[in-house]
Formats: sequence, C-alpha cells, structure tokens
Amino acid sequence: MGKGKKILLFVVIIVFSIGLGAGAYIYKNILSIDTIYKGIRIDSYNVGNKTKEQALEYIKGKKEIEIDKKNMNLEYNDNIYRINLRELGFSYKYDDAVNNAFQLGREGSFIKRLKNISKIKSGVDIPLESFYESDKIKDMVNNISQEINKEAVDAVLNFNNGKITVTDEVVGKKVVVSELIAKIDKNIYELKDIEIPVEDVQPRLTKQLLSRINGVIGEFSTSFKGSGSGRVENIRLSARAISNKLILPGEEFSYNNTTGPRSANSGYKEANVIIGGELTPGLGGGVCQTSTTMYNSLLLADLTILERHSHSIPANYVPYGQDAAVSYGYLDLKFRNDFDFPIYTYGDTRVKNYAVKINPEIIETIEPKTEEVYDEKLTPGTRLDMQKGRKGYKVNTYKTIIKNGKAISKTKITSDHYRKKDYIYKIGPNE
Repeated sequence: MGKGKKILLFVVIIVFSIGLGAGAYIYKNILSIDTIYKGIRIDSYNVGNKTKEQALEYIKGKKEIEIDKKNMNLEYNDNIYRINLRELGFSYKYDDAVNNAFQLGREGSFIKRLKNISKIKSGVDIPLESFYESDKIKDMVNNISQEINKEAVDAVLNFNNGKITVTDEVVGKKVVVSELIAKIDKNIYELKDIEIPVEDVQPRLTKQLLSRINGVIGEFSTSFKGSGSGRVENIRLSARAISNKLILPGEEFSYNNTTGPRSANSGYKEANVIIGGELTPGLGGGVCQTSTTMYNSLLLADLTILERHSHSIPANYVPYGQDAAVSYGYLDLKFRNDFDFPIYTYGDTRVKNYAVKINPEIIETIEPKTEEVYDEKLTPGTRLDMQKGRKGYKVNTYKTIIKNGKAISKTKITSDHYRKKDYIYKIGPNE
C-alpha cells in the first residue's frame, strides 16, 4: 500500500471514530435522557430538564394552590354561598399532561428526533386539561335549595258561630335547580357572581279566592228517624267523609272516591241495602241516604251533575225522582263545579243570586199484576200471601230557575223508572 493510501485510510478511520463517538454522545446525553426536554411548558409552567416525577410534583404544587383560590359566589337576597372549586371536585389531568410533555422529541428516527428536539427548544406549551364532578354540583344545588325553598301555604277558611273568616295565604319559594346547575357549569372558568334563580310558588288557595265564599247556595235535609243503629252509623261515616270538602272551579267530585269502599275495616255496619228491587242486609246500608241528601243540595246549588242513578224502588225519605243510588265500583254520584268560585257547602251568593226548585212529575203509574199459584196440598180455600206487590212509576224531574220571584227557565233533568212488583199468592183447592 502506498504512503498516500495509508494516510487516506487513517483519516477515514479517524473520521469514522469521531462519528461513532459523537453518535454515542448524542444518544447518551440527548436521546436517552430521563428528563423532559428544554423548552417544554405545561400550562405556561416550565417543566424542561425535569423528570416526570419532578414535573408532576412541580405542576401539582402550582395548580393546587390556584384551585384553593378559585371561588364563585351564589347569591340570593342577603344570602351568599361561597363555593370553592375543590368542593365541586375540580382538578386537572396532571399525569396526562406530564406524560405528553415527556413524550415530545421521543418519537421517530435518529435525525427526526434531533430536529424535533431542536425545535422544542424555542418553546412548546402543553395544555393542562381540567375536570369536575357534575354530581357534586347537583348535590350542592340540592343542599342550597333545601335552605331557600319554602312551601306555599294555602289560605284557610274558618267558620265560627256562623261567621266566615279567611286567613292570608303564603307564597312559597323554589330554586330553579336545572337553571342553577347550568349557570354553575358555565361559570366554572369565569368565576363570576351568580344570582340564584328562584321562582314563586303560588298556593292553591288564596284569600281572594276563598273570600268568594260568603253564604249558602244550596241546602237539603232528610230524616233517618227510626233507622237501626247500623244504618245510623253508616250515614254518620259517609256524611263525615264528604264533609269539609272544598271544590275549586272546574274540579270534579266523586262520592265513591271520597267515601271509599264500604267495608267492615272502614267501620261500616250491616244494614238493609236495595239489591234487585229487594231490601237485603249488607255492609253500608244507609249511605244512599247520604248521597241522596247531597244530590238534592247539589241540585239546589245549581251545580253540574255528571253521574247520578235512581234506585230500582222508590226511597221513602225523598220524593220520587230525587234519590241518588250509589254502589262502590258500580254506581256513583259525580258533579263538577262550573262556577267561577269555590264551593264549600257555601258559595258566592252574589253570583248564585237565584233560587232553584226541583219538581218531580209522575208521568205513569204501573199497576202490579196478581199471580196465583195452585197447590193441591194446601187446605181447600187456603190463600197464602207469597209476595207483596207494589206499584211502579215513571217519573220526570224538572229544575226550575227562579229569579226575583219569577221562573225564568224550566229544564227536565232526569227520567226515572221504578219497577213494579207483582203480587203472588199460593192457593189451595176450592172448598
């Protein structure tokens, strides 16, 4: 080998050795270091030249202090609720940000990594993603609502020695929960003062409404003198169930729904009830007298009757056509208050300033037939009364409106049919 060639080979070896040494140096001191590259920031905080553990501790130390200083005020009247973000479960995804920062400059080929690391030195800011717990916002809003919410209180109607008095109503307050949650959610990063949304809760009954009740608009009575103790108790129970009921304008009333099932557990006793045109012992006998008395009061008050049924035979405590049979789950007495004032036995006599007269008219009397059943075993000339008969009736009932002493209208309100019952006799041979 010539001298010149030897020198060239030596130079190549030297250059190659230098390259290997430089590459090893770069790999060891740049590409394989365990710290975040210089120039990288997390949320503007410099974390370059820090290990992942050091960066995590550093950034948490900075941001946790910030969280402790972040508050929002929720205000209602003179009440201020100061809410720290930590109470809402607010925090940051520190690990994700640190891992992202550490990963920069560590992907790609040897040359690509060196280029990226060189660019990073001019500055890269990793965003720090935050989060909070929606359930904690809901819990906080519910707790605040419990302090602010106030139940509405109805006005109360009182009777004392025939005098009607009405207490004032109280308007309630209610936090609009969904709106407040939305406001807090939107305010997490703005931290402005929030006016707590509160709405009024109007009571169902106001003094103005109840003050419309000023006198009797319809009354009726029936006598249960001579009734047995069981029947008297049933009348008492059913009358108590329908007493002190306030019916607002447009509301409907059901006798059966109000009195409930006529059962022994409810205190009802056994007394005669009408079944199939016959008086038969059964629980709740007598409640139809209460419903009938109520029905006639409703007619005289000129309320709208929605459902009413006659008995199969006439009742002895009210004129024909004016009874109201009830049977739980089958026959009901229902009415609706179509006045613009509430009724409570009493009503507004300034509006209902007319009288109502109920006139039943028997339009047909149905005579019973007589049936004789021959029985040769009887003694000749014998005639046994097997079934007592009764007349049947068809009745139309009219309602007349009287104002200033004059009838201004007459309307047929019901048509009823009370069934006849034939006489049945069992007779023996002729004498």
